[in-house]
Amino acid sequence: MRKHSKTENGQLQMKADRLLQQVFTKLFPHCEMCGQPVSCAHHFIEKSKSNILRYDFRNLVPVCQSCHTKFHNKFGFSKGTYDIIDALIRKRGKKWLDYIETTRHKLIKTDKIWYNAIINSLEKEINEKTI
Repeated sequence: MRKHSKTENGQLQMKADRLLQQVFTKLFPHCEMCGQPVSCAHHFIEKSKSNILRYDFRNLVPVCQSCHTKFHNKFGFSKGTYDIIDALIRKRGKKWLDYIETTRHKLIKTDKIWYNAIINSLEKEINEKTI
């Protein structure tokens, strides 16, 4: 079931989230972990944990459904979950992880102006890449 928001910011956030998935999965058509066709952009740091990383491509991981399930093991963390997280960190490196860890705690004002800037940037990406 799709969520519906009554607030203007909520509606803009949902639009930006949809555009982000559309742009990212077109730019990165294969799973970073296994090479299969991508199903979505996984947020390494959850959207609810960091607004500043929500639309940052460095926080996104192109994944197939199988690998996405490993990131979000429904029964809690398991060896498979730790394995895929460790593999991503090894692949992307310490510099990437340091960036993610230091950026995740920064605060940003998520208002109408910010969401519209994100939407405009993503729409520009769509138009330039003719996705």
